[in-house]
Amino acid sequence: MTRILFLLSRFLDGGIDAVLLDYLRQLAQRPDYRITLAIGLRMGSLEVFRRQIPPQVRVVYLVDKPWLTRLRRQKVRHRLPFYQKMYDEMALSPIRRYLIGHKLRRLASLHDVVVDFDCCHHAYLRQVTTWKVAWFHFSFKQLMQQHRRHTQRIGHHLSRYDRIVTISQAMLDEGRELFPWLEGRWRLIYNAKDEQLLHSRAQQPVDDARIQAPYLLAVERLEESQKDLSTLIRAYSLLRTQYHRQEKLYLLGKGRDEQRLRHLAQELHVADDVVFLGFTANPYPWIAHARLMVHSAKFEGLPTVLIESLVMGKLIVATDCPTGPREILDQGRAGLLTPVGDAPALAEAMHRLLTDTTLQDSILAHACQHKSRFLFQQVGRQFDEVIHPTTPRS
Repeated sequence: MTRILFLLSRFLDGGIDAVLLDYLRQLAQRPDYRITLAIGLRMGSLEVFRRQIPPQVRVVYLVDKPWLTRLRRQKVRHRLPFYQKMYDEMALSPIRRYLIGHKLRRLASLHDVVVDFDCCHHAYLRQVTTWKVAWFHFSFKQLMQQHRRHTQRIGHHLSRYDRIVTISQAMLDEGRELFPWLEGRWRLIYNAKDEQLLHSRAQQPVDDARIQAPYLLAVERLEESQKDLSTLIRAYSLLRTQYHRQEKLYLLGKGRDEQRLRHLAQELHVADDVVFLGFTANPYPWIAHARLMVHSAKFEGLPTVLIESLVMGKLIVATDCPTGPREILDQGRAGLLTPVGDAPALAEAMHRLLTDTTLQDSILAHACQHKSRFLFQQVGRQFDEVIHPTTPRS
């Protein structure tokens, strides 16, 4: 029996949370694994996936007092006033850090392996001797461009782990280039999906007549710091005016920049055709009914929605951002890729894939072969190797 402790700073509705949930579903079925999920902060009603955690998984909160998490919960919904932000950082953060460190060290001693799934716990794991695995979800180089001083410390933080998992080959190559002293610890594991479960959830009924209309679909967080839905809306405007397409554009997700994106749709005179559906814990019926999946971002790790769309046999257009889309779409053979921020190119690609039946057949046939690397049958074996200390620590 292998006792595995997964760590996650917060359990919300993002891509990392959804990927972890997929792993928990699969691993909970293994009789040779005993799984514990330690969540840093209890986020209450914001934990939209909480009920989907398998009952075999033990869930522990490291900080669960409402007075210690209230401002962090409010921060997810909207930006905090300066004085509240300072109070949270100066007065409450030290208390949270103490509680997390104390509980985490005790929990780690009771397990055979610790998987830091969002790489946020390195400071607490310095004194932990249990086998440690870091799971990294973003481009190293992109983070370095945005937060150079922070990223320069990433190599030092990662040296505390026995294995470092990246979720794309491009990300792995970046890590080896930037942190050569960590050679021997790197592993590549793609985010995997359960094909049968996806199709089963896609068949669940949706009480919303809009799902029957012809539409294009983007499933993304509405935050422009990483995503690039403004380019998508501009491309959709061109799709309507230049290519005379009639499908609506549905945006499935929530985020701080929703009003900004709504204003952009109004400025471009497509407000009636860009539909903000909000968040749903089950996007798969919407994916199944979409004529085309579109993904626009400035950078990624390995966007889960593209993998899900690929596995479900959908036509896909995505911006060729670092990292992930190019690998998921196999260099453009399993879906079309366009330059980041290029609205005319994105509009042209959407029109082409909607109208060229020969291209559609070619892409779907290639996607059917390519999807196997993102299924759990292959990834499960790789996970087994990562969590078992087969070689001495470097």
